[in-house]
Amino acid sequence: MDISTLSKIKKVTRKQIFELKHQINLCEKATQTVELDQTLVGRVSRIDAIQQQKMAQSSFARDKNRLLKLNNVLQRLSKKQQSSEQEYGRCEECDEEIAIARLMVKPESTNCIACQQMLES
Repeated sequence: MDISTLSKIKKVTRKQIFELKHQINLCEKATQTVELDQTLVGRVSRIDAIQQQKMAQSSFARDKNRLLKLNNVLQRLSKKQQSSEQEYGRCEECDEEIAIARLMVKPESTNCIACQQMLES
């Protein structure tokens, strides 16, 4: 992978990190404790609020995990630009190069599409 492509992936990764941090801030607010006073919102509304809180907590955990992976990608890209390391951009299963289009959309990908589909089935 050439330096120009690595720079593009790095730029996309930084943008995704920025957007993800914003999303995490929004989720963090939605995960706050649901008010117990049923006279304010009613029982059904409270149950709905608790369900929304659980979904927000799930999204928050998923987004935090992805943020860690994207930060790891930035570190790996910096190391790769400084050395001849060939780790980033290669499939962990078959050792073939991961398609650039896939890395531009999901920089934290560690498998090519074929291997990922095989792992998911």
